[in-house]
Amino acid sequence: MKLPESFSQSLETGLQLRHQQGQYFRMSGPANELGLIDFGSNDSLCLRENGSVRKAFLSELQETPNFHIGAGGSRILDGSNNHVVRLERFLADYHGAEEGLLFNSGYEANVAIFSTLPQRGDVIVHDALIHASIRDGIRAGRASIVKSFEHNDLESLDRVLEDVKNASQAILEGHRTVFIAIESFYSMEGDIAPMVEVLAHVKHALPTGNSVIIIDEAHSTGLIGPGGSGYIRHLGLEKECIIQMQSYAKAAGALGANYARNFIYSTGPLFPTVAAIRASVNTLRGSEGGQLRQQLQARIKLFFDLVIQHPKFEIIQSSGVLKFPTLGNQTLDRCYIPIIPILTGTGLCHKLRQWLRQQGFLTHALRFPVVLEERIRFIMHVNNTPDDIRAFVRDLMEWGEKNVTAIARAQV
Repeated sequence: MKLPESFSQSLETGLQLRHQQGQYFRMSGPANELGLIDFGSNDSLCLRENGSVRKAFLSELQETPNFHIGAGGSRILDGSNNHVVRLERFLADYHGAEEGLLFNSGYEANVAIFSTLPQRGDVIVHDALIHASIRDGIRAGRASIVKSFEHNDLESLDRVLEDVKNASQAILEGHRTVFIAIESFYSMEGDIAPMVEVLAHVKHALPTGNSVIIIDEAHSTGLIGPGGSGYIRHLGLEKECIIQMQSYAKAAGALGANYARNFIYSTGPLFPTVAAIRASVNTLRGSEGGQLRQQLQARIKLFFDLVIQHPKFEIIQSSGVLKFPTLGNQTLDRCYIPIIPILTGTGLCHKLRQWLRQQGFLTHALRFPVVLEERIRFIMHVNNTPDDIRAFVRDLMEWGEKNVTAIARAQV
């Protein structure tokens, strides 16, 4: 079918502009299909290729041979079933929540929460670096006031909460609600929300108790807490007024909302999805899950040790060619985050990504407006061997040395 000339020209113009801005994205296969070592995917515990998960998943399918291939419709019509309901109860117990609701993705869950729960007269206060899905939910929602505070900055949070109280008598008197939106582990910065302090500051600023904290745990699920149950359970805060968005390999979220449009108008989850989530969580809860978390921590520590011990580390970092902002400040009771941002000089992140790809490594380059400072987003995996990590650091620092030398020559 031939497209209208006006439409074709509009598409071509838009694509050319995105190319020029460095915002043209192509779909790409996984590292193993590309013949690369994976330092890019979110699957840090490698559960998608884990034998125990696969065995448990297939066993659940065999035990329920007559499962329906499709859901049949929205869950408020006839798309719900006992398998999904039992999984929601199972996940709520796992995360220490009173109730749970399963969405088809973490993105849908966040949009549902923020477009549905805050009502007119309510306020949303969010960290400046919240995920795009939260922003989309806020834009679709009803909150009367939306304000951001500087990333992980408690003084900034205090100022914003004071501004909110001054702007709304209903908030000051406790008649309307303030929703606080944060992430546990930030997906681009690789750092941790000071959750205990945030909770204390919110309670102090809003003594009437008219606050609800919503925390996106997409990147902490499986990595911390009893049986990998997340950051909130690690801190023992599950009984506070908190809504958790948990994600399972970016496939589903469990939370506490129940009349969102994207829930009402979406087909219910398939049984294989339900079986896969249960199989993954059971592995996370067991002894193998604990071993995987320990192995991942050892891999991350090795990476940082190798970077610090490199003879050119100080020169490269001080030059600004490569910077490691989470180096030395990631520890949370000796828990390291597998998301490691590596900042580059302006205009260099795509060159570094291409260099690393030529050396056999898959990473992702990010620049404005996705992030404020351009970078390589490096993610450690439990299946990355010590030799893989040593080779990566060697090639990364070699690139850094070359660019430091090039900059020095240009300045002569």
